[in-house]
Amino acid sequence: MPWSADLIVRLPKDLLLNSISELLGRMGFKNYEKVSNESEWGADIVAIREDPIAGTEKLILLVHDRGLASSKDVNVFAQSIERHKAHKGVLVSPAGFTKDAKLLISQDYLGRIIPWDGEKLASLLNNYSVNVPEGAEKFFTPEKEEKEETLEEFELDAPLLYDFSHAELMKRVSEHLTRNYPVSPDEIELVSLSLELSTAYIVSWELTGAEKESGKAIIFSKDDVVLNAEEDRELSTPLKKALLDGRAVIRATERRIQNPVSPGEVALILKGLVAEKRGVSENHVSITDRRKVYLPVMALMELRIGENRGEVRVNLRTGGIDVSLEPLPQEYFLEKARDIVEKETGEKPEEINVKTGEKKLKVLGRTRRFSFEVIFNPYTGKLVGLETLMSDEALEELLKSLYPSGKVLSLEKTKKEAVADLLVEGGIVVVGVNLRNGEAREVRSLPSPAEAFERAKKFVEGNFPVSGLEPREYRVIEHKCLEITLAGESGVAKVKIDGATGDVLDYYVVVSPGRAGELVLERYPGYTIKNISEENDNYVVEIEDNEREVKVFISKDGKMLKEKDRVLKRELAEKIAEEEAKKIDPEAKVEPLVLSDNWTAEFTGVTKVGTLTLERSTGQVLKVEARFTERALEDLYHRHLRGKYGEDNLNTERITHYKDRGYMNIKVSGGEYIYYARLDTKTGEILEEDRVPKKGLTARIKQMQLEGKYK
Repeated sequence: MPWSADLIVRLPKDLLLNSISELLGRMGFKNYEKVSNESEWGADIVAIREDPIAGTEKLILLVHDRGLASSKDVNVFAQSIERHKAHKGVLVSPAGFTKDAKLLISQDYLGRIIPWDGEKLASLLNNYSVNVPEGAEKFFTPEKEEKEETLEEFELDAPLLYDFSHAELMKRVSEHLTRNYPVSPDEIELVSLSLELSTAYIVSWELTGAEKESGKAIIFSKDDVVLNAEEDRELSTPLKKALLDGRAVIRATERRIQNPVSPGEVALILKGLVAEKRGVSENHVSITDRRKVYLPVMALMELRIGENRGEVRVNLRTGGIDVSLEPLPQEYFLEKARDIVEKETGEKPEEINVKTGEKKLKVLGRTRRFSFEVIFNPYTGKLVGLETLMSDEALEELLKSLYPSGKVLSLEKTKKEAVADLLVEGGIVVVGVNLRNGEAREVRSLPSPAEAFERAKKFVEGNFPVSGLEPREYRVIEHKCLEITLAGESGVAKVKIDGATGDVLDYYVVVSPGRAGELVLERYPGYTIKNISEENDNYVVEIEDNEREVKVFISKDGKMLKEKDRVLKRELAEKIAEEEAKKIDPEAKVEPLVLSDNWTAEFTGVTKVGTLTLERSTGQVLKVEARFTERALEDLYHRHLRGKYGEDNLNTERITHYKDRGYMNIKVSGGEYIYYARLDTKTGEILEEDRVPKKGLTARIKQMQLEGKYK
């Protein structure tokens, strides 16, 4: 049985895709695969082949089985090509493409989208010797052939004034029908052709006597005469041709001839008209030749259009076409839909009704287990689309009948197929159900949950620092893999296992906080846990011993451990700071320590104040900053004045401390002099010193200068 467009329209999508896959393999695509979810992918098949010139070629293919593919369907498919970064795509539409879709592909997607209608796909399948699937006969019943009535040849006794070809007429009528009705030229067949002809006469005439004139007239009827037809723009060429032609032969099933003018009336009509027009006697009008011709007037055509019949009347003189074509009766479609549905599902419709449209007629209803929608061309009766869908209740009933003790773990439904994962004795079985006809098949088998649990446990405990894991739950992923969840006091793990090989495809392991702490203490003996917290994909484990606090990052899978911080305990840091401060000033007191990059301690003594910086983890003194107090510097300067100038009665009038500059200005009043000095706050050294008498004009001027210097 060869492939045909009608068989492709009727064949279930899953069987058609199997045949298309075989076709792609024979066309050189060695890597091809049907996708699991057509609505998500926007395609049914993804194929790749190696081209020695172009390199790797990626192609996606989508079967559009819902009637004619529209321009919208083409644009949506183009988006799928872009999304999957394919080089091109094949859009298969067994019912064909709308005019807009064809135009869009030729203008915007030429070479990117390849359209295959039913005829094209059937041709490819036949050319590449792809066998029709077994059992396809039940989806296909050859249309009843009706013998075309043979056109007869009629030889006329005169030529035609205008050419007539039944083939050209059929072409014009077919073009008219396809423009105005949802039919295609190959669906139109001629059953009968009744041709109406009218006789006319070509008469050569001339005037005798004083006025000389001649011409060739065509007499169509008593009231329709063209005296000088050889000068008429429309008649001159047909006239010349008719005078040269012999007897005409036409093809039709019937001919009818009208004779508006008898041969005996020709001379009277012509001579009378010429005499009247030229103002002469009829005796001066001479007829030199007369020839009969036939004029095609009307064609009545009976057509078979698919399963329908129609009549077309064509005015051959004006070109007007009048069509008498009505949609087939609803009873025809109801009966045909019943047969199609019963062949597809094996069940007779229980409810059925018709929904009419201008270009499509839909028959909708349900059987015991299925709902259906059969789409026809209302004028040709052609099956455009077939949708049958098993109900949820029927699907559940089917699975229970096939696996009485089975438990449905998951169920995924598309428009055409349902895939169920069932837990049965000894394992998990993946079952595919064709929702169009209820046929079920086992797609694959997966290992039992218990077997998968053991494999997952052995893998995780053999590669990660966890133990004592027990099964918690499982689920089937994409009908191919098992995801196993294990848990215990030491952690949690999820493992994805290939259902076909039992290999581990992926895993995710998280040790418990307690186990994370144990792993850290194994690396830091003598420490105890202070706190455990989480940060992104790590645990933060804080531990301590008698001297230090340590912060350790450990990955949640327990494999990566990294020390992030180590700090000397505060009480030890404070003790070191106090000892170092007293070395500077025995009376020094230390303020509370501050921890930033290192420990920082501020101290205050009787003679000195300052800051100590201790390394954060060891307590080593990194930096000492100390300076004299203002009181100590004041006493130091007073002792200096007593020793140098013998001053006994000293009074400090002003002290200005510039901490940022590291010095202090001081003004002291003595017995006869005023003393000014600048002292280094770190060393106590006198950097500058001046004195000026208290009295006298010159002294006052000098005082003003020193006030500005030591302000």
